[in-house]
Amino acid sequence: MSNTTSSDHSDSQTNRITDCLAIGSIVSSNNHMDYTVEIFNETDRERVPGPAECGFGQPVFIHKTIQDTEHVIMGVIYDTHLVDPDQGRSGPRLAQGDQKQFTPGYVEERTKLAGVALLGTAEVTDRGCIENPSHQMPRWTLDVEDVVERCPDGVTRAFHTGSDGGILIAYMERLLDLAGPLGAEVMLVLLEQLRESFPVDEHQRVLDVIEKDVRWQSSVDRGVMR
Repeated sequence: MSNTTSSDHSDSQTNRITDCLAIGSIVSSNNHMDYTVEIFNETDRERVPGPAECGFGQPVFIHKTIQDTEHVIMGVIYDTHLVDPDQGRSGPRLAQGDQKQFTPGYVEERTKLAGVALLGTAEVTDRGCIENPSHQMPRWTLDVEDVVERCPDGVTRAFHTGSDGGILIAYMERLLDLAGPLGAEVMLVLLEQLRESFPVDEHQRVLDVIEKDVRWQSSVDRGVMR
């Protein structure tokens, strides 16, 4: 995947994964579905992602060839963390207390890390589009230094389109569980993006139902019934 100038990314509606913006690379994982990505800076790439291109709720993908077939592993940024190695040399953490370690101990310069939750997979066609999206847990483990790229809106739409043309969101419970306290918030951001990609009234009604379910689950988790 090539890194391109900002003008090359003006059409975010493209349904192809070619020439997408590389935003970072994998540096560690917390489990099979939860990865830590170091966001590229000026020393890594000439074209670095802006705040809006690697922010909370941004869909991303990793392009890999597996058993001679090209796939994308889809994910979403659900948290970010700033690291200054000159402060707290014992190692920064995602949260206080007994929560899991978030940052790798070998970071030597100020950097931004992003937590990426995997959502599923899809196959890549010869034209660089995706097909046969699956929201099941990916079987494959990603590798350190795998490049993570910003997902265009058209690809995000294709990943959420079922074989019948309806909306496919089968990862929701898994994402809510993995992202913890931020699960409902990141799901709501994804739903808002899908509203723009699926303008048909029927799709909007489906998204309304899903949003109400997410908000209800969030309120129950907080012990507040609304």
